[in-house]
Amino acid sequence: MSVLIITNNTICLGSSIYQVRNITSVGKYRLKPQYLFGLVPIMFFAFLGLMGIYWTKGYLDTSLTRGIRHFFGGMIAIAILGSLERLIKPKRYGITLETNAGSSRIVTSRDEALIDEIISKIIEVLNSEDESIGYNFNIDVDDKYIVNQRGFFENGVRLDK
Repeated sequence: MSVLIITNNTICLGSSIYQVRNITSVGKYRLKPQYLFGLVPIMFFAFLGLMGIYWTKGYLDTSLTRGIRHFFGGMIAIAILGSLERLIKPKRYGITLETNAGSSRIVTSRDEALIDEIISKIIEVLNSEDESIGYNFNIDVDDKYIVNQRGFFENGVRLDK
């Protein structure tokens, strides 16, 4: 479990510390997933499988023809499985911090709402110089997370809006 701590002066995640005054921009990005088959092989298998079944449609039903049809049917099955993988695989999002020294990606998650919430809290901290603000986000490695926000209190009013 990693703890992301956002305060007026620093943003800490594990052993990485970023000075808030050095941050020039904060952004969200989408990670490109790793698929078993690329889009071109999926299209190739689908085209070749359909063409192979079409070509063998008019021939007599022999064991050789059935074997060829099973081969091309297998190509179509691979194309279908590759397409399903692209539909089912969850999208992953991340936060990138641009600093004076360059950019770094600090948090990734499957939950886009969590990423948006963290970005909004970082922007809130960047925009509040006089107020004392702090947040903690406990983030599991498996992208299951429990958000514990810790706000500082001043005169009994919670400052994390």
